Amino acid sequence: MYRIPQDFLEVKSFLSTQIMDEARHQEVFRKRALAGGGLLHSSPGAEWALKAILDAPTHTMGTFLLNLLAEGLVLSVFRSGEMIAKTHVDKEIFRRCLQDEARHVSYGVLEFQWWLDHQRDRAAAEELLHRFADVGEQVILTAFTEPTLVEPIAILLGGGLQKIDAGMEGMMRVWSMFIDEYLQRCERAGFHRRPRCILPAEAPWRLAA
Repeated sequence: MYRIPQDFLEVKSFLSTQIMDEARHQEVFRKRALAGGGLLHSSPGAEWALKAILDAPTHTMGTFLLNLLAEGLVLSVFRSGEMIAKTHVDKEIFRRCLQDEARHVSYGVLEFQWWLDHQRDRAAAEELLHRFADVGEQVILTAFTEPTLVEPIAILLGGGLQKIDAGMEGMMRVWSMFIDEYLQRCERAGFHRRPRCILPAEAPWRLAA
């Protein structure tokens, strides 16, 4: 935040609200995991993804990685979470967090679109972002194929450990939804990523099988 000039007050103000949103998400999901007897640990893939966002060469690249890619994936997962939640409380958690994530994603698309529209050499800017997107998509692919992330969600989607195979089918649908929505957001921003996207159209664990 301190690196952003005060001239961009609206950007800094929005990012402040996003930080607060994410703090609430962390608090509620941590408490929910502890209440359910879950174990808390860091995910190497998630840590790598967060580091990639923080180490992004520019603010716009960080916004692309955070709000178009990462938050877009979280949005797809939260939609599924609301759908499969067994209690009113769980549904409400996912519903409220989903609203926050949708706002973050929308902001990311608009900022990305504005940045592209104001480049003197748009072709060069797009090529630079394509190269960065190659890295960003690989980061997301690695983070979302970790068993510590995929298997628990599959168990929840399937309705129990004995139904994990059905849950994996659900995870494939989540993946397809994420890819489709991600590429649609890129198109809305004027970034034609579809022909160069390195993310597989089918879920990567299906390809591995």
